Amino acid sequence: MKTPVAQPAPTPAASVSEFIATFAVILGVIVALLLFDTALARVDIRGRKSYAAREFRTGEQLLSQGKTEQAIEHLRTASTLDGDNSAYGTALAQAILADGRPDAAEEMLLPLLERNPTDGAANLAMARVLAKEEGTEEAKSYYHRAIYGLWPQGAHENRTAARFELIDLLARTNAKQELLAELLPIQDDSTNTKAQRMSIAHLFVVAGSPSRAVAIFRELLRRDKPDADAYVGLAEAALSLGDFATARADLLLAQKLTPEDTSLQARISVTDSVIALDPTQLGLSQPEQYRRSRNLVQMTLAFTRKCLAAQAPQVAVALDSASALLVSPAPADGRAQSIQQALSVAQSLWGLQRTRCAPAPADGVLALIQNRIAQ
Repeated sequence: MKTPVAQPAPTPAASVSEFIATFAVILGVIVALLLFDTALARVDIRGRKSYAAREFRTGEQLLSQGKTEQAIEHLRTASTLDGDNSAYGTALAQAILADGRPDAAEEMLLPLLERNPTDGAANLAMARVLAKEEGTEEAKSYYHRAIYGLWPQGAHENRTAARFELIDLLARTNAKQELLAELLPIQDDSTNTKAQRMSIAHLFVVAGSPSRAVAIFRELLRRDKPDADAYVGLAEAALSLGDFATARADLLLAQKLTPEDTSLQARISVTDSVIALDPTQLGLSQPEQYRRSRNLVQMTLAFTRKCLAAQAPQVAVALDSASALLVSPAPADGRAQSIQQALSVAQSLWGLQRTRCAPAPADGVLALIQNRIAQ
């Protein structure tokens, strides 16, 4: 008798509706897991951003207290946690610059500027780095980018600060034409404070435009009570214009307002010396003009010999000409011509030393007289 063979169990068949329902459940679980994971990621991002913001605030506080090393650690944490916030990286770079490491600060700013070339704060930080590294021309370029760049907050204030930093750089490097070009757009800005207007006026003197400085100082004196700094500024402008008597009068007014300022007496003494030595002063007799012009040649010759170590041919000719002029006195009827000749020789000597020697102090007696003659 044969043993019956067991038949395999029939494969369960699912209906279409059951398949769809099962697929929907699986898909729902997947979506739910994705949403949960996204929510966790968002919570994590918010947490990191919040922690980064706290670290940034702590770093800024420490920096304001002069605790640079501690501030750098907190700012670095903030920048690491929230790399998308360029303000953190910029602040860190500026702290590193304050710590005396301009190279490291520059390396940190380069990727920030590659990512966003119009970032005003990053451009300003780079300008400061380059100015510290004596990269003056490049620094000027980044200052301009900061002035015309994008600032999420406080755009006007930050752009003004950047412009004044650029102006300070131009004044320190004696870039008079560029300095004047930066001063002109802001001289009539109604948002300028009194201190800023005073600074602008002083800088106009440095830029070689003393008449504009006089106008600003006069306006300040009309609007406000008498101010010693304004009178000192007027004196500086008058000296630059060669009006020594007016400069002395303004310095005396400043001294009356601030008698405790001992530096004013030194300035008055310089002005007195200039008035006593200037051969072009109105009202002088011809003999006195002659005496002063020869004295000016002697002073300029002594100053030139001090700084000119190498006796180049053109230098030797000028020195010999000056020496010969001093040796041979002019007859009474030829003094007018001799005075002009002496002034010309003095100017030639002064021009030689300006091209070959370190700049002479602009407020020195000799420099002031030479400047007046040149005018």
